[in-house]
Formats: sequence, structure tokens, C-alpha cells
Amino acid sequence: MSNECSQLNSECLQKKGNPCPAYESNKNCWEYDWFTSLKQLPKDEQEKWKSFMLEKCPNCAAYREPMKEMIQRNLKVTFI
Repeated sequence: MSNECSQLNSECLQKKGNPCPAYESNKNCWEYDWFTSLKQLPKDEQEKWKSFMLEKCPNCAAYREPMKEMIQRNLKVTFI
């Protein structure tokens, strides 16, 4: 289901008026290439997304194994 994460996630940034590149690409969070997207952002934006994902994603109803692997592989390292 397209954008299942935004439908299942009560903490979804998109619902709070913040742009979400996965949502805008019509992809679920676990389908989106976050690492490539986030490393293009300014450091403060990277940190905002990293913090959100590390804190909120594991408790989300839409959390899937590919997202877990991506977070473990990419988000716990510095982008810049």
C-alpha cells in the first residue's frame, strides 16, 4: 500500500505539515533511499531527521525490517 507509513504513523511529520521526501515520492518509509536524500540536506536538517527516525521509527506501526536495517546501517553514522 502506498504511503502506508503516513497512514499508520500518528507521529508522521507529513501530518504535522512538514515535508516528507518518502511521502512526496509516493513511497513508504522503508522503500525510500533516506541516506542519499539526507546527506544532501544541511547538517541541522540531517540531525532533525536522524533524531526523529532513531526515536520514533522503532515504535511505529509501519516499522519494517528494511527500515530497521537502513537505520542501523546509515543513520547511526554521520552524513557529512
